[in-house]
Amino acid sequence: MQSARAASILLAAVVLLALFAWMVAPGLGGTSDSAHYLATARHLRLGLGLVDVDGLPYRYWGPLFPALLAVFYSPLWLRILHGAALLGQLLLWSRAAGWLLPPARARWLPLLLALSTAVLVPAKFVWAETVFGLLAAGYFFGLLNWLRTERGGWLVLATALGFLLPLQRTSGVFLLAGAAVGLLATGAARGHWGKLLWHGLACTAGFWGWNYYAEVLAGPPVYQALGNGPKLLASLADYGFVLLRWLVPLAVHWRAALPLLWALALPGLLLALWPRDRVHSPQKTLSTNSLRLLWWLLLINVAAHVAATNLARGAAGLHDTERYLAAVVAPVLLLVLARWPAWSARHQAPWLGSVLLAFWLLYSSVRVGHNANKLRATPLVNWPLLKGVASENALSHLPAVDAAPG
Repeated sequence: MQSARAASILLAAVVLLALFAWMVAPGLGGTSDSAHYLATARHLRLGLGLVDVDGLPYRYWGPLFPALLAVFYSPLWLRILHGAALLGQLLLWSRAAGWLLPPARARWLPLLLALSTAVLVPAKFVWAETVFGLLAAGYFFGLLNWLRTERGGWLVLATALGFLLPLQRTSGVFLLAGAAVGLLATGAARGHWGKLLWHGLACTAGFWGWNYYAEVLAGPPVYQALGNGPKLLASLADYGFVLLRWLVPLAVHWRAALPLLWALALPGLLLALWPRDRVHSPQKTLSTNSLRLLWWLLLINVAAHVAATNLARGAAGLHDTERYLAAVVAPVLLLVLARWPAWSARHQAPWLGSVLLAFWLLYSSVRVGHNANKLRATPLVNWPLLKGVASENALSHLPAVDAAPG
């Protein structure tokens, strides 16, 4: 059984890296976000500090990605960084699946993750999501390992990566909040209050420090009042549609035609993914509690992103929604696979589960292949040369995603 799981991980790694190599072989794409990242990275390399494309202080996103970009300052090295981050995510979540799922289901997780459009697409662009996904995978790998073994080194690793998460993307604090709620709701925090208090303080220290700089020292606040009812409904519909689209084929125009349906489908899907009780044994109980922690992570992450969209701190629409959810693809897959056998057994048709799984893999393959091929042909980013100060006119022409995933 171990050899079968190792073979599935190897196959998934080959598939993922092959798709990535095909997609980025002509070069990397860029959007308006990329212009800010590239300009700030270039200014860092020139010794000018965190200066944005317009010459003002960089403040709208976390500072870690421009700092990484200043180190990996070439299209080739950034592709290597993205490829390594994709592979790291795959290996970490595949290992976690071996703890949380029976072997027969754990071996499907690597291939489903490798065929995820949400995971692959951000790696085409000069974006922070791919490394963010690696940091998230590493954080939860460390946290789940600590829950399994209670060895302090794993909590130290989780703390270090948790500190970096909000500095890579502000929404990293949503993942930390989801982990905190999950630890409390599952009872995993009992007996570890002191350790987890220091863990939480250390993880969020960078977030509060950066936000104090961005919101107070570098400029006026950018938060706004909550949006109206229609805006909230649209956000709920976007997240419901995107999550369901990971599982079944849905045409894009259905989103606009049935917004209320997708908004109502969101809580329904989340409830359906709640991990049920298993046979009571120490290992099974630990697995169930860990899956429930991931469920709380998903719930808080979605709720916080919906709120952020209404606070004018996040973009709306299907493409940005899928981009924001990229870090929780693996938890969603784990939760679906955990519920899969219960569903088929309840309907007394175990063979139907295998048929649906094959269809899911086929659908994922077609979608990710289509998007990899489509993004291969997108316009390439103009990499700024290292001389002079960045010109807003020279960099801010980069488009929004005009070859977004289908």
